[in-house]
Amino acid sequence: MSLLRGHILGILLAGVIVPVALSACGTAPAPAPPVERKRDTAVDMSDKVQSLERQLRERDKRIEELESQLEALKLIDQEHEKQRKPIRPPTTLESTQ
Repeated sequence: MSLLRGHILGILLAGVIVPVALSACGTAPAPAPPVERKRDTAVDMSDKVQSLERQLRERDKRIEELESQLEALKLIDQEHEKQRKPIRPPTTLESTQ
């Protein structure tokens, strides 16, 4: 009896799985032609390259500005240090003997 039940269950499952699998074959979208994809990819890559080049130019410009500001701050700091430490003659300690 259980052998017959297993056989019937197997037939029913196969009857459900096979049609579902076959129906899925027709629903898959057709792939786009490779030539159009290559063009789109080339255009996308070109746009990305141009964007990255623009970002690099902006970054380099910003670095130059920051370096210029840093040099100005260094000069200001040097002038401040000169004013803060006036040159004094050396002092001598007298012994207390």
